[in-house]
Amino acid sequence: MRSRYTAYVVKDAAWLAKTWHSSKRVADLETLLSESFSGTEWLGLNVTRCNHGSHENEAFVTFFARYLEKGRTSAIYECSRFLREDQRWYYVDGTTPELGRNDRCPCGADKKYKKCCG
Repeated sequence: MRSRYTAYVVKDAAWLAKTWHSSKRVADLETLLSESFSGTEWLGLNVTRCNHGSHENEAFVTFFARYLEKGRTSAIYECSRFLREDQRWYYVDGTTPELGRNDRCPCGADKKYKKCCG
């Protein structure tokens, strides 16, 4: 997870494409990723949870990543699914965890979500 975040920060589309699971790769993935880099500045990553999946080669990582795009701060909150093949982990897909207004903010601040990033 951290290596993929770092690849977004340094705009390494080749690494991101390599770490995407083969079942989810689309044609020209590297080009699409490169095009998404312009104007985005990544501000920080907070990994909030790591869980084992239904078998030893599946894992879930929940994270909160902040970024600046077109002068506006935004965030991604995701539970990513990874599969291990040949001793390497690959990103498969992700879902957005439910978050209530009164829950603690996943950015890592000791505030309620509604008073912080919500």
